[in-house]
Amino acid sequence: MGDRSRAYLAPLALLLLLSLGLFALRMQHRAQAATDGRVVGQLSARERAATFAFDPAIAPADRDAFLSAVAHARPEAQALIATVDGLVDVHVAPTRSGTVGVTQSVGDRYSVTVNLGAVSRRYGQRGIDRTVLHELGHVVDFALVPPALDAQLDATVPRGYGCDGQNSGGCADVVERFAESFAKWATGDIGVDLYIGYKVPPPDDLATWGAPLAALARP
Repeated sequence: MGDRSRAYLAPLALLLLLSLGLFALRMQHRAQAATDGRVVGQLSARERAATFAFDPAIAPADRDAFLSAVAHARPEAQALIATVDGLVDVHVAPTRSGTVGVTQSVGDRYSVTVNLGAVSRRYGQRGIDRTVLHELGHVVDFALVPPALDAQLDATVPRGYGCDGQNSGGCADVVERFAESFAKWATGDIGVDLYIGYKVPPPDDLATWGAPLAALARP
């Protein structure tokens, strides 16, 4: 996908307008980070060669929509996802928290649950792209990104506005800021009129933000 970093130099008013809607319909994401089962950056050749494990109950159309979201990502993001997708168990269902996406560490694997129906009814494939890539951003973060790089990337992400629910805007934690930025970098879509997320404005230049991640896809 082409670089749309120019779009991120938006006026403050536009970013504020964008951020104010990001919690509509409780269509947010949640991640549970756990580090007990895996050492960051250490994947076996077999794990790198594997791909998503889809719940057999997932309808073919939902599986296609999930994979389409990955296919819509920029090549560098696709390479990162291809590195970790063998660690991912995919489920399509409503979540107990009522959010549209949940990523959890289960042993040395990651369980990703997305409520594609809720997202699709409101935002179509564009919303599915954001949700899927946000959740896969968590997997990339947990499995590949060392703490020093996490801190480097987070330092360039604006903190947002307000503190809704103690977990968004200025209160969004580092894992959500990473996943929000990863999804925006992967798609080149900063989310105008797409009210899903944690009120995290994009970095000034997403291409620059994501550049250090590319090397993590290499064995």
